[in-house]
Amino acid sequence: MKKRIDIIASFKNEEKNINNFVSRIKKSFRKYKNIDYKIIFIDDFSDDSSNRIIKKLRIGSKKIKLLTFIKNYGGSPSIQTGFDFVSSQNYVAVIDCDLQDPPELIAKNFSMIKKDETIHFVRKKRDDPLFQIIYTKIAYFLLYLISGGKIIMNSNHFKILPPKVVRKIKKNKEIYPYWNYLFTMYSIKNKLVNYNRKKRIHGFSKFTWLSLNPWLTYLSGFYYFKKNFLTTSLALISLNVLLLYVIFLNFHNLLLILMLTIIICVLVMNLLAFLFIMYYKMKHKRVICKYKL
Repeated sequence: MKKRIDIIASFKNEEKNINNFVSRIKKSFRKYKNIDYKIIFIDDFSDDSSNRIIKKLRIGSKKIKLLTFIKNYGGSPSIQTGFDFVSSQNYVAVIDCDLQDPPELIAKNFSMIKKDETIHFVRKKRDDPLFQIIYTKIAYFLLYLISGGKIIMNSNHFKILPPKVVRKIKKNKEIYPYWNYLFTMYSIKNKLVNYNRKKRIHGFSKFTWLSLNPWLTYLSGFYYFKKNFLTTSLALISLNVLLLYVIFLNFHNLLLILMLTIIICVLVMNLLAFLFIMYYKMKHKRVICKYKL
């Protein structure tokens, strides 16, 4: 009996990567005769020729499915919608189409996967823009600290999930989940596989300091550890306010006063943003995306 895996591949404007992505997936699975796979493409309202390329590739192929959003919903709703179209009896891989994460890792590791095992692909090295590297290092460190070590460092949604985890994900109605922890939370057995994340060759990264996605992902991660985050934030704000008061009364050091004021402002803004995210996530269920097949 063949092992089956569905591959959720969400994208926006990846016309120069799609052909190579599909070609590398096909080539990597070719030597595993006992594995059947399907790629489920989620087009997050591309305005280039990505959609047209996939429509050509799926002609005569049962291994490619395409969902086209009628507007831009973002990365997280794209992944959630992808889970609506996978089989609850199959394994599922989640990957982006930008080729920074090697698609060959899916076939290689799925061929050796053990029952109920979740495979987390962990970036040992990464060739990304400086902002992205600094931001993710700080974010992972803080999430790891607040979660008490429950976050897998340097791992995003690039994973292979067993059917038991897939069924739980399909039932989850949370809005903008933090996939790294959600997949881990539902998993029975976790296996970490290191790899080197490549530099993007074609197209543009959607991960910039001006985009909402990095900040939303970061704050959503803390949602699962609300008590720890709130306690830590209030303690840090109180400590810095106390230090500011002492320095203001005794030392009159303007540079230190300015630095502490900035730190307090950042901490307060971070706390207020988290409270908004927490309220929003508690009041809303997942985004229902409208699409065309």
